[in-house]
Amino acid sequence: CRAKFGQENVVASDIKKPTLEQRSTGPYVYADVLNYRALEQIVVDYGIDWVVHFSAILSAAGERNPSLGLNVNINGFQNVLELAKNHKLRLLSPSTMGAFGPTTPKDMTPDLTIMRPNTIYGISKVHMELLGEYYCEKFGVDFRSLRYPGIISADSPPGGGTTDYAVDIFHAALKDNRYT
Repeated sequence: CRAKFGQENVVASDIKKPTLEQRSTGPYVYADVLNYRALEQIVVDYGIDWVVHFSAILSAAGERNPSLGLNVNINGFQNVLELAKNHKLRLLSPSTMGAFGPTTPKDMTPDLTIMRPNTIYGISKVHMELLGEYYCEKFGVDFRSLRYPGIISADSPPGGGTTDYAVDIFHAALKDNRYT
């Protein structure tokens, strides 16, 4: 993103302390998605007009702590959506295959289908998709979303998602040249 739009034009954020590399590539700010006023200050101070919202408590972590999952995934998204409405921001918030559930057709799954997820993460993503669509229709928010499949990274350790088992296998195989 920074290569395309310029180092100073992309503001990265997280609730974690940035690495030296992250700090050296452009603006990086602490941002708690549950703190609307602090998020709004970042939007105003940096002149932000486009938000890519990745904050979420993933599947396995959300099942271990449902109240945290609901708070971050629903209330945090609501804060970002309200910012988008109030400051005319464009908003991309990815969804997931977790938005489906055990009753969703497994072959040639249509875009509009049964979505009855059975995890806090999946339920919160269905909420996000529907609320984003509502804000687009009702308030003109430029909201976009797409459903990612399971993502496995060569660089990142398991992070509480549904693909953790596969990621664990991958990292163990890299470390020990085998997995048992």
